[in-house]
Amino acid sequence: MSSREWLVTSLRLFALFGVIVLVSISSSVDWFLINGEGKYVEGVVREPTIIVNYTVNSTEEVIDLEIKNYTPLRTYWRNREPVPGPLIEHTAEDLESINLEEESSSFDLDSSRDIMGVLFGAMIIVQMLNLLIPNMKLYFPFFVWLLGLIGFLIIIPLGVISSFGVDGPTGGFSDETEDSDFAHMQVDSGIEIDISSIKFTFDTLGFDLGLIPVEEHEDVKQIPPQEGEDNYDALIGFSGFIELEFSDGMKTWLYIPLIWIVLIFINRKFVNITLEEE
Repeated sequence: MSSREWLVTSLRLFALFGVIVLVSISSSVDWFLINGEGKYVEGVVREPTIIVNYTVNSTEEVIDLEIKNYTPLRTYWRNREPVPGPLIEHTAEDLESINLEEESSSFDLDSSRDIMGVLFGAMIIVQMLNLLIPNMKLYFPFFVWLLGLIGFLIIIPLGVISSFGVDGPTGGFSDETEDSDFAHMQVDSGIEIDISSIKFTFDTLGFDLGLIPVEEHEDVKQIPPQEGEDNYDALIGFSGFIELEFSDGMKTWLYIPLIWIVLIFINRKFVNITLEEE
């Protein structure tokens, strides 16, 4: 083996080792630091607030939950009556079809973890191929790395938000109520992105049927009560946000292209010089 071939092989081995180390770190450290706050801003006295803080990595979520002004919130939940749902008869075929649709359409945090696991493995494999195939361009490793970056920026946040349940009347902060429990529900949501985090915001407002006598449900569904009328006090408003702060996982992933940059620089600077000397 000539000195040039030995140097090129050593550089590729260095790149492979560096990528394996960085991918391993990215897959094992925290991916996101998440904090959220949801507050009852209408219909419940003293604006009870639910605060969540947790971390997400490849295997688990460590959650810390805090509730401020819990007493009026507990009173609100205890005063609610279960909201009867519509009676719908399903055949065995209908139930099987519904189950299949739910399984095929469900996407949650575990699903995003599975996708990221595939991308981590693909990153290592394509770097190994780069070692075994000397003429292989760096376009292929870069493409896989770019997919991993998309995973950190889009796939994991979508999994977090889907698992948290921000589409509910309390944006996932409470499972005491469902969308079907409310009439004339208004939802206003938004997203804010900066260099260090992704923030999802939402506001909901609607009449909680659990606070209204069952015999009056249809009337409220048809015409929303106005201020001063009966059942207007069933108007519940909720405002909240979920902020996902990028943690060490994505920061480590961003270092991977630096290995290729160093590899290209050394290859052009020193390997070509060695070739000229030979």
